[in-house]
Amino acid sequence: MDETLLQFIRHLRNHGLAISTAETLDAMRVVATLGYSDPTLLRDGLASSLAKTVDDYNSFGECFERFFQLEAGENAPDLNDQQRAENSDTPEAQGSQNEDQTARGDNGASEGQGGEDDGQGAGDGQSEGESKGEGKGGGGSSGQRDSTLKDVIRAAAEINLEKIQYRTQRGVYRRKILTALNDEQTLEDIKKLYDAGDDEKAHVLEQLREGQIAAVKYLIDRQLLLNNDNASKQLRDASLQDTSLSAMEHYHRERLPPIIRKLAKKLASRHRQRHKSARRGKLDLGKTLRRNIAYGGVPFHRFWKTTRKDKSDIFVLCDISGSVSAWSRVLLLFVQALSDVLPNTRSFVFCGQSIEVSDLFKQYPVDEALAIIHQRHGLGGSDYGLALNSFWTQIEDKLNRRSCVIILGDGRGNGGDTGIDALRSIYHRARLVLWFNPESHHSWNTGDSEIRRYQSASHFVAECGSLRKLERLLDQLLSLLR
Repeated sequence: MDETLLQFIRHLRNHGLAISTAETLDAMRVVATLGYSDPTLLRDGLASSLAKTVDDYNSFGECFERFFQLEAGENAPDLNDQQRAENSDTPEAQGSQNEDQTARGDNGASEGQGGEDDGQGAGDGQSEGESKGEGKGGGGSSGQRDSTLKDVIRAAAEINLEKIQYRTQRGVYRRKILTALNDEQTLEDIKKLYDAGDDEKAHVLEQLREGQIAAVKYLIDRQLLLNNDNASKQLRDASLQDTSLSAMEHYHRERLPPIIRKLAKKLASRHRQRHKSARRGKLDLGKTLRRNIAYGGVPFHRFWKTTRKDKSDIFVLCDISGSVSAWSRVLLLFVQALSDVLPNTRSFVFCGQSIEVSDLFKQYPVDEALAIIHQRHGLGGSDYGLALNSFWTQIEDKLNRRSCVIILGDGRGNGGDTGIDALRSIYHRARLVLWFNPESHHSWNTGDSEIRRYQSASHFVAECGSLRKLERLLDQLLSLLR
């Protein structure tokens, strides 16, 4: 089993690329054929089996560079030695590895000197070793550094460093690797040499230990980078999905768009376009012949051409007044990201009169369009009577039994006209009228809330107090529309 390739695939998955088991097997065949000696050839070969879209190809290129190469000017141990030593048995690959080691010269394990002190008793010795290493040409020959790096890599493999998930685990894994390297015995040997008066050998042994510590620090930091802090991101994303938007700070709200696009992509893949199979009509000759080859071409089973199911027309009306404007932004982001499965969607916003903004999403990127919408039409008080009446006027001729109307608002009209007659007209004409209320259910029908009246003219009224609840509501809607 090629552990290096498997770790690279985990790295790709941590950065959002979906890679199946079959694609992993294809990648193994590519590596078995091409080897690791030619990075360009390897990158193109793996990209052909692992990258499926343009975005995947761009992400793959970044991940490949990060995994197999060091950034320019980085003075840290080069882990390419590990991949080449473990996975390439060809003379060409071994020759390439030797050339890389020679070219690196004295760019050895000096990065870790002066690094952070994790409380393991190595910080002071590391600082002292830095000044000594500067006087002795960086702490040893290239061969010694390569040997030290290989020892650290073996120790990291023994303690399963690839399983590190959080930055707070640095100290734990650092101690595990040093224990696997028998660091305590090394410290005892240094003490004995000093006690015996052999300072020169003690200094050499100290420099070797400092090189190990530097390599350990680099390996841990690099593994965290490769893992992309995936566990921490998953926890943070899950927390944001379950948190009410009204309780979020501005910093966390700015992190929502990528999460929304990810959720929308999942919903879109789950609710792909469905074809309706007819039991009569025009014969699908090609499919009929293929399915009856086993019977010598005699059409025991007949297949008819499928008909495409008509897509529903979606009308979205969002309240962008100050109380719920953030949630309207989230819903509009969701709807635009679901354009593949909801192609016939028209978007409206209101504080007072309802205004269609569908063209803005066609002219500008989604984030820019939302900013323009809130600048032009937001920041006012809600007038549900004017909003619903003007909305009904604009869509009256377009509504039919295939139409679905989604309204997002808290139903608080500040004591004005409720517009319930217009909503009832929409209710009788459309297939579905859904009202999403971002307020907690316990706050409904309190104060100036008219949500109870709106419930009588809606097929379904639901709380969408968190991102996860809104995702579930849209999932149910897409299931109904299939």
